[in-house]
Amino acid sequence: PAWTWFSSLHKLSTTMPVHVPKSGTPLSTQGDVASSFLKQAAEIFAGYLQDNMQPHSDKKVQIFASPDQIEAAFKQAGLDVALKEGDGPVEDSLLLAACRVALEYSIRSGHELYFNQLYARPDPASIVGDWLAAVAHQNVHTYEAAPVFSMIEKSTLAKLARLWQGTTGPAADPVHEGLFVPGGSIANLYGMLLARYWKRPSTRNEGTHGGKKLVGFTSSESHYSWQKCAMMTGLGLENMVKVPCSASGAMDPQALREAVQAAASQGHEPFFVGATAGTTVAGAYDPFTELAAVCKEFGLWMHVDAAWGGSALLSPKLRAKYGPGIDLADSITIDPHKFMGMVIQCAAFVTTRTGLLKQCNGMSAAYLFQPDKNNTDLDIGDMTIQCGRRADAFKLWLAWKSKGDDVWAAEAERGEALSAHIESRVSDPADGRFALALPRTGNNVCFWVVPKALARGGKFSMDKATKEEVAQIGQVAPKVKDRMQRTGDALIGFQVVMGLPNCFRIVISSPSRVTVQALDAMLDRMAVFAEEAVRQPAKL
Repeated sequence: PAWTWFSSLHKLSTTMPVHVPKSGTPLSTQGDVASSFLKQAAEIFAGYLQDNMQPHSDKKVQIFASPDQIEAAFKQAGLDVALKEGDGPVEDSLLLAACRVALEYSIRSGHELYFNQLYARPDPASIVGDWLAAVAHQNVHTYEAAPVFSMIEKSTLAKLARLWQGTTGPAADPVHEGLFVPGGSIANLYGMLLARYWKRPSTRNEGTHGGKKLVGFTSSESHYSWQKCAMMTGLGLENMVKVPCSASGAMDPQALREAVQAAASQGHEPFFVGATAGTTVAGAYDPFTELAAVCKEFGLWMHVDAAWGGSALLSPKLRAKYGPGIDLADSITIDPHKFMGMVIQCAAFVTTRTGLLKQCNGMSAAYLFQPDKNNTDLDIGDMTIQCGRRADAFKLWLAWKSKGDDVWAAEAERGEALSAHIESRVSDPADGRFALALPRTGNNVCFWVVPKALARGGKFSMDKATKEEVAQIGQVAPKVKDRMQRTGDALIGFQVVMGLPNCFRIVISSPSRVTVQALDAMLDRMAVFAEEAVRQPAKL
């Protein structure tokens, strides 16, 4: 019945005069064809998702292919990758074939062995929520344009505000306002924009010309988006100071105080601190209580980038361990598409400084934000730097209804437990095949896979390694990853961090379908790949 209704709706379009090229008929003008096309596409997508969600899937994480090979696969399916001038519409069977090729050669981020980035294994309810947002096709800027999604966004932001501030129940909603935004980098940008307006409201009209230089501060291990924010806001890279970190990768409060004092002594105006809950590589949580004290002392806005480490807020146990003082911040970034398995994109900016979003960003466009229409209190768009806004809150709302608080807390704790298991494996004194590069924090584990030649019958140690051995250990990870990619094995990132040579960084996101057995087997294979790499010294 639903598909019959959909078909009858689309048949209305056939009453409109449409010029149809001889080479084919546009899919959008054929109600029955469109209905069949959508059904077949849905079956393809559902089958793909089912494969990904099988435990111990025999599917590869990726089919490693060059750009030329991918282009050839599309050609074989009957379509070019290039969009050429003069091309006419093609048959829906070719469109479906293109969908199959696109999925076949895409990375299976839903696989139990995908650990490459800070997202993985999308939640089923989130997928449905994302599909619904696409089907509804509404712009969430005013209540009249998106009544349901405006209400859902307000409710979901309130839930995130309670998580951040540590209160429970709708009656305990902290004073807050916020937005769902296109990713954590944009949420961080909102934090800096509001801080700049709060410190110096004249910048809205006059820009940053004249007066003292505004200076912001963030840790040397924070996300690179802060540098981009400095460029976009006119602050300038030179005025976004990188503050030294402790050995764990967390910002040093005393170093922050000294950096702020140094900037002020030079005649500049400190205004902002970007703290981090869960740095990208080490997973470090900054000492929020101590940083908040520095911010209060010098009159600075404190924003917490919890895009990754916000998972700790889901569990009272983890919040007590990693999040003391996080509620003292003026604003926060939260990325459920990272630690909760929401479909990309799903990110939010929340602040306790109400009214500033509209004061800073509002333009009161007369054709959208009329003050005398219905339900203007739920019009979101004038608080944003966008006009078009997707209904990204709905997927999170639906997933939260699907699981509830206790399940989300259990998943967050499972993620840390699995990470702790990896840490115990790679730091085992009796196993020289691995070595821990940094102490684990949260769900990040940085480690080396160590060939026997570098283990020297024991455990690799940076303190005891020669300069040549340090160079060699840094060359192992790229070769091991290359082998893993080419065989379709687990996908894990590597990088230099805090002055250390290349090491693997495994991150456990959306952990419900990740097992200890799969992790152990993966580590064993990585050790074999490392030995194979050593046997080819010219390629190291």
